Amino acid sequence: MTHTTFSAPPKINPRAKLALGFMAFLLRRDWMGPASDMLMVITTTGRKTGKRHSIPIGYIRDGDDIVVLSSKNPSNWFRNVLANGTATLEIKKEKFDVQGELITDEAERQRIFAIYKLNTKYFKANFKVEIDSPEKVLQDALTERIFIRFRKN
Repeated sequence: MTHTTFSAPPKINPRAKLALGFMAFLLRRDWMGPASDMLMVITTTGRKTGKRHSIPIGYIRDGDDIVVLSSKNPSNWFRNVLANGTATLEIKKEKFDVQGELITDEAERQRIFAIYKLNTKYFKANFKVEIDSPEKVLQDALTERIFIRFRKN
């Protein structure tokens, strides 16, 4: 997998960990209604500890693939995928093992960005700008994000 250097991952406070754990519990049972169309549980193996970690994250579908985004200072799950190349995804009670790859090709990043633009309801939450912002602002927002594509094993 790709070896990329990032600054220290963001810290998650204990209350947030508890809330994320509860959200993962609900998602695994498909008890989150329409939110399950954009949230899944990802389980990765720690790159340092070797322990399995699960967390809910947002996703989009791209054909048979699943695509997720992160800021340029990604969380541990993202770093674990980059280090190990694999993860387990749980979407609407379906659980499957996947291979993850960092999307670096700029044309592909633009294509994925266009898919995100189709979901106007959550665009601002994902990119921190309004969807009708000037093109330079949109491209700057894209520059601040990195994507991983997951393919089923």
